[in-house]
Amino acid sequence: MSLDHLRGRAAIIGFGDSYATADNLKTPLRLAAEATRAALQDAGLEKKDLDGLLVGRSPGADPRPQWNNIFAAYIKMTPRYASEVTIHAAGINASLKHAAIAVTSGLARFVLCVNADAAGLMDPRVTTASFDADPEFEQPYEPIIPSIYAQIACRLMHEYGITEEDMSAVAVQCQEWAVHHPHSARGGKGRVTLEQVMSSRMISSPLRLWHCAPWGPAGTGGAVIVASAEDAQAMCKNPLYILGSSECQTHEYITDRMALRSSHLPLGPLPSITSTGARIAGADAYKMAGIGPKDIDVLQTGSNFAHSELVALSELGFTNLRESGDFIRSGATGFDGHIPTNTNGGWLSFGQPGVSCVMDSIIEGVRQLRGVALGKQVKDPEIAMIHALGGMMACQSVTILGKSR
Repeated sequence: MSLDHLRGRAAIIGFGDSYATADNLKTPLRLAAEATRAALQDAGLEKKDLDGLLVGRSPGADPRPQWNNIFAAYIKMTPRYASEVTIHAAGINASLKHAAIAVTSGLARFVLCVNADAAGLMDPRVTTASFDADPEFEQPYEPIIPSIYAQIACRLMHEYGITEEDMSAVAVQCQEWAVHHPHSARGGKGRVTLEQVMSSRMISSPLRLWHCAPWGPAGTGGAVIVASAEDAQAMCKNPLYILGSSECQTHEYITDRMALRSSHLPLGPLPSITSTGARIAGADAYKMAGIGPKDIDVLQTGSNFAHSELVALSELGFTNLRESGDFIRSGATGFDGHIPTNTNGGWLSFGQPGVSCVMDSIIEGVRQLRGVALGKQVKDPEIAMIHALGGMMACQSVTILGKSR
């Protein structure tokens, strides 16, 4: 079913973000509340004006179910439209589409999309591998998340000739952005070279330390407020229109994906663990927006591992897998490149503070379009794409935002 009729009919009218540090730890609820307060101020609204609430997957540092209820109770909000959108962490990106549906159909007038997490308050060995590995076929072998993603990296090397140098180039480029961002987990380490990345400690072959996202910063929260285009034009000087949005889920656990033998979706020859739903979600988002890859000015990808970015760049139409390493090394994703990518350092260098990593990408896309980046500002971007990844390459969500309808 086409969602072309939604193109530009809803917009972000306010945003806010919040950060924790090792010396100033905050709970996910506090981070989300601070971000919401900032978003309300940015939109010129009061809490009582919000009649819609969407959150993503419950934070690892506060894994209570129905987190939309938990948060609404915490800030004393009584929405008439509320839900928790959970396709892994990618759900909060998909929530922008659901918010657009709500404000254009009369379900709500102002929808708050909010998410937060706090890596500084949890043990990642317990909070991630325990629920991202199949309890029957994977957990008995006690895998860590890098060991699962390493299987995908090995297969990419075998099928497409991806090299360790290709993945290392991604890490170098992400760090080039991260050194400018005050809240990035790795920014303080300075720039790195290919040689430094390729000599860093092996985590799970072929993935080295710099090929894996760090567990940090200590906590982040982000919030955006979505309204109809008519309300946005009447009350906001710089609305950001939701031009395209789509999602695709192919599996839960990696063993599920290896057992997938057929699909109505164009996932290529099956079984396979090297193709993802990003191609489908991206194509649908482009169609809804009426544009193509050449029209994107700034890109945020869900790149928890270096090879994840290579796959995303390929499946979203910016390059192809066999040439993706050369594409990175050409500087295409850098500041002077034609598609600046992961401009806060991405998950690989800004870090993964928990499930809020997707909201971090949304906030970075919004800040770049608003011209108020906390790190390095891309010159006059008009259209931003935010890609989100959830689970073991399982869930993909793509949103396209633009300054113009």
